[in-house]
Amino acid sequence: MHRTLQRSISIVNRKLRYLNGRAGGIGDWIYRFSLIFFAFLCGSVWYSRTINMWAMKNIGDTFLRKEIYSRQIILGAFWRDESEQNVEGRYAVIHFLADGRMEHPLYCFSMQANNRYMITRANVQRIHRGKRASSDICSWAGHIAECELDVHSFKDFKISTTPNVEDSMLITPETPLKEPRRHDMVVCMAPMYIYTDWEILITGIETWLAMGASKIVVPVQSASNATYKILQEYEKKGLVIIRPWSKWPILSDTNPNGLVLSRGIEESHVNCLFFVKPWSDIVVFSDIDDFLLPLQPETLKFGDNLRIIRELFAEHPQSGSLLFEHRDVQFVPPQIEGAQSLAKFNFEFLRNSKNKMNCNVWRMKTRVVVNASRVDSVNMHETGIHRLGYVQTRVPCRQAHFYHLRHSHNTVPSPTPINMSPFADLLNKQWTERLETFTDFKTQFLNKTNTEYLEDFDRCMGAINDEHWSMKVSRCLTPHVCFSRLRRQVDCVAVASDYEFYRSGRGYFMNPINSRIQRSETNCESPTPEFIAGNHYFSP
Repeated sequence: MHRTLQRSISIVNRKLRYLNGRAGGIGDWIYRFSLIFFAFLCGSVWYSRTINMWAMKNIGDTFLRKEIYSRQIILGAFWRDESEQNVEGRYAVIHFLADGRMEHPLYCFSMQANNRYMITRANVQRIHRGKRASSDICSWAGHIAECELDVHSFKDFKISTTPNVEDSMLITPETPLKEPRRHDMVVCMAPMYIYTDWEILITGIETWLAMGASKIVVPVQSASNATYKILQEYEKKGLVIIRPWSKWPILSDTNPNGLVLSRGIEESHVNCLFFVKPWSDIVVFSDIDDFLLPLQPETLKFGDNLRIIRELFAEHPQSGSLLFEHRDVQFVPPQIEGAQSLAKFNFEFLRNSKNKMNCNVWRMKTRVVVNASRVDSVNMHETGIHRLGYVQTRVPCRQAHFYHLRHSHNTVPSPTPINMSPFADLLNKQWTERLETFTDFKTQFLNKTNTEYLEDFDRCMGAINDEHWSMKVSRCLTPHVCFSRLRRQVDCVAVASDYEFYRSGRGYFMNPINSRIQRSETNCESPTPEFIAGNHYFSP
């Protein structure tokens, strides 16, 4: 009886404990729900009574960040010449401008015989090859992307920033120029921007032709009418090739023109290199007022430059490129009385250049000469990407150097005497023969060179150079970030281009179209391109 009573009491206690626990759990959940409801109610009251939509947006903006994807301005597309390949296959090179602080994926799609696309990822390299990578002062730079294509690709192919063919854009590489023979030495000039000094232009062209060059490539953005007509006359004779080099379009949040070093001279050199590769052996990259001459100009002969360069390459068989120092030369510009014309022009003014800077001072800036098949990019004063194990070689000033005949060099520091009279005689003889081929143009009136409106640009470039000593630079070293306070309507022509864009994945490709020559804007400036076509409602 006693045992039965204890068992009954134990069962009742267990039931009570179970009911008490269950009641506690329900109470906890009621408490939690009430707390959440109260918080939601308070939040709703706070939002509706004290916060508006814009205030909430401002709070949310704290957590937002901008993400920009690849935006590639296509500068050119070229077939890789088979003579440069050490592997079999068909290859193409795309030359583009883009932000150097980020990666730029690029995929190529070429149709195969079975009607299926061959998809390859391009090898993309910045043309600087690691230089200036840690600085964002001049943050945009040229890139080259090389990809393998189907062996039967001879006309065009597609490119994309993703491996999906739906995102791809059709691109047609430039057809290689058909030259009757392979050229021993070709000169790629720096681009002509607001260029009006036709006397120096003729001096540069005639010097290189006398010293062994057989073709000169001149990219033009803007130039005086006289300068451009002279270039056209040389082009008719098959001695010069004019290449359009327009400005780049302004994007939704940046202006690449102000973020590329020195108006894109390096990008222009690389573009010229790939243009001349199929039909040239030696390529020289130079400004219009820089010439390679023998150490003693009185000993020069026709074709001397080609001889000097060949001897240096033979002396350094592993060289892909040669770096020459240049020396400033005392220069007195030609003085033509009265109306100016080609018939009145000669090279007598060179006799007044009696001194050059000697080779005993510090190393000066360099000019680049390359074997076209051994190099893929050229920087402003040195070579970038070498191929197949070739290297860069610096040529001692005492062995050979360039002569810099700038209009502002009335005197030069650390001078050494030179005799330019034989050089003037050689050019005068060549010019007399050339002048006969200019027919009626040789007697036409040519505008006098006017550089007054360039003074502010010179001051601006000097000020940016001075900023480098403070380790804090306000802008990229390019005239596009400068402003001329003197506004002149100069008799100039300029290259104008329209642009189209293609949205690929979340990136963009931009192509120049409708390039043309027209009257320039104020101060001989080229117009800024605009986008006239695109495949998306977002602009690049």
